Amino acid sequence: MTAAKPDRTRRLRLLRRWALGLLLGALALFLVAAAYDFAGPWAWVGAFAEAAMVGALADWFAVVALFRHPLGLPIPHTAILPRNKARLARRLAEFIRDHFLEAEAIVRLLRRADPATWLAQWLSDAGNSALLARQMTVLFQQGLALSDDRELRTALRTALGRQLQGIDGARWVGSILALLTEDHRHQTLLDDGIQRLRRWLDGEDTQSLLADQIGAILQRAYPTLFAWMGAVMDPATLSENLARNLVKAAHQLLQEIADDPEHPRRLAFDRWMQDAILRLQTDAAFQARVQRWQHGLITHPAAQAYVDGLLGDLRSWLETDLQRPDSRLQGQVQRLSQQLGLFLGEQQALRDALNGYLEDSARRLAPALRDGLAQHIEATIHAWPDKDMVRLLEEGVGTDLQYIRVNGTLVGGMIGIAIHALALAVPLLI
Repeated sequence: MTAAKPDRTRRLRLLRRWALGLLLGALALFLVAAAYDFAGPWAWVGAFAEAAMVGALADWFAVVALFRHPLGLPIPHTAILPRNKARLARRLAEFIRDHFLEAEAIVRLLRRADPATWLAQWLSDAGNSALLARQMTVLFQQGLALSDDRELRTALRTALGRQLQGIDGARWVGSILALLTEDHRHQTLLDDGIQRLRRWLDGEDTQSLLADQIGAILQRAYPTLFAWMGAVMDPATLSENLARNLVKAAHQLLQEIADDPEHPRRLAFDRWMQDAILRLQTDAAFQARVQRWQHGLITHPAAQAYVDGLLGDLRSWLETDLQRPDSRLQGQVQRLSQQLGLFLGEQQALRDALNGYLEDSARRLAPALRDGLAQHIEATIHAWPDKDMVRLLEEGVGTDLQYIRVNGTLVGGMIGIAIHALALAVPLLI
């Protein structure tokens, strides 16, 4: 575009000089013919030159009158384009709106283009998918460079807080518990929990931990009794025996609960679940407590620090990954885009659906967009300074208009010869 514009300008100037040169040439011929009193052949030259000058001047006036006042004189019906800029802008906008932006015209264009097939073929190409991945990487990098960590953290905390505040936590948990109690699913969970607890209690590490805790508790709570018992038995052995007895008692209780579907602990678990569900769904005071707990979670410094740390870790990983030549994110985008193109190319029904969606969208959006675009075109042309509009139009069609001047000079000269010949022939015919 930059190179084409000077070329058009130079060509326009060259043709103007040609047109002016022909006019001056016709003037020179006329003066020479006048010097010979238009005698003999010079009468023909004079007739040609005189008519050529008239044609050249008339076409020069017509061409110049389109863009400006000839010689700067405010002659009526000149400077046609600048004077009618508003009407020209409106008519051009209406023409584009009615013939190019009409809904069915856009739909026909989309139908011929088959954008879904084009997209599938474009994405399937490895070079295109790699290009898309690189551009997406650049966008990610620019987004990270322009983003403010503090604003992002605040926005993320606010968004999470708004989402948590919008959740009726009590009813939500109550619905989940109600779902778990259907068909005694909670009893299955209880059985699984019992088995896991039994396996945990069987572990040597667990029993050693319990022995240490029991010894520490006895020594702290009953130092005198622990010292007296230590004189009779090794404290470590005492703690270990107590731990093993506790594990044995717990095992026995857990086994009884696991074997008896009507065990009091199971029934108590049932009652607790039903009571919890009822309170979560109907107890306003309990629901208010849950809401306060939610709010406390949102505003708790530990929760905010967790969100900040999560965002910081994510940002750090993204910055490091995007700077690597073998960026994992870029590779994933490339693979996904290429796979999407291949999948779309294999699914005719999906392509038809996508094209249909685009056509329906065009029908739905075109009436609003066409008026808006027409207004934009009209406003843009109307806002142009007159000099800029004239320059653009002259660069666009000025070369053809200069040919009119050239043709007017030559055609005018031929008409002058024809009239001179007719003037000589009429007396002979009479």
